[in-house]
Amino acid sequence: MKPVYISATGQDGGKTSVICGLIQLLREQGHNPGYIKPVGQRYVQYDGNNVDEDAVLTHQAFGFKDNPSDMSPIAIAKGFTAEFIMNPDVSPLEEKIMESYQKISDNHGMVIVEGTGHAGVGSCFGLSNARVAKMLGANVIIVASGGIGKPIDELSMSLALFKQYKVNVIGVILNKVFPKKREKILSIAPRGLGMIRTSLLGALPYDISLSDFSVGRIAEEFNYEVLCGREALGNRIENTVVAAMEPQHVLDYIEENTLIITPGDRIDNILLTLALSESSDFHEKLSSCGLILTGGLKPHTTIHSLLMKSSIPVLTTEEDTFKVTAKMKDLHFKIRADDPEKITKTYELVRENIDIETILSSLK
Repeated sequence: MKPVYISATGQDGGKTSVICGLIQLLREQGHNPGYIKPVGQRYVQYDGNNVDEDAVLTHQAFGFKDNPSDMSPIAIAKGFTAEFIMNPDVSPLEEKIMESYQKISDNHGMVIVEGTGHAGVGSCFGLSNARVAKMLGANVIIVASGGIGKPIDELSMSLALFKQYKVNVIGVILNKVFPKKREKILSIAPRGLGMIRTSLLGALPYDISLSDFSVGRIAEEFNYEVLCGREALGNRIENTVVAAMEPQHVLDYIEENTLIITPGDRIDNILLTLALSESSDFHEKLSSCGLILTGGLKPHTTIHSLLMKSSIPVLTTEEDTFKVTAKMKDLHFKIRADDPEKITKTYELVRENIDIETILSSLK
């Protein structure tokens, strides 16, 4: 069976979610899918090697026995691109990818290949997604954002490069389709995609549970200090409020599972957060909240004592409110192996919304 290459029209487009769902669905149907991410840009130290984060996720979450360094043969370290441009020899990189792919392929009846961004990513060192897909003899699925006009415009560029390399594109999966737009998109998108000579394989609805994150993940990602409430760092955050205004105005923005960002000397808003967490009217909304105190300003000992007695996880940072808020904007956290609910949700979304039979028939 030919490998299937999962590409996208941009970064954080939903490739990993699609792949997690596909692995589970294929296993349920009796297949033995393998996984490889030939070129990775975000890596960690894992099993003694630089391994892409997505390869670590699949290795841990799905219990693959393959060598992690084969699942992620090329990890782009700082300075890699400049070094390559000064000494442009892609053949060692190609050989490494092919050797790793062969080892994965020997252990599995089919292989899912994860790309990096759009079709052209990696061109600066001779390993664009289109080039790697060609090397592996893979058929391609492109994941694009939910919509009509914008994804079609973006897809046309990726399709042109895949066509240049004579790579077969099976079709497109639209991701994060809002429910109120779903019916319209499903009726128009297939015709629009037909205009650029590709087809729709499915449309995954937007699911907020895949986008939320915990207070602990924020502390870990940005190295914020945990002032108190360590036992509640698992609280899920779905909304953020910058409480730099008067307390009575903050109330208008409080929703369920809200993260409140406020300067450490805004005692009024800190006390408001404490009061709301104890209020029967707001307890449901703030029982799973978090608080970030900015500017390196820690509250008075009396206020600190009240926070310690509450169930609110509180983080502190030297950064000002603007910088913290900017980091929260369009924040994306990758799915991890310790997110079993999210991994299960990807399976449900793929099973219910993707034309798996068309995909499988194209790989024979």
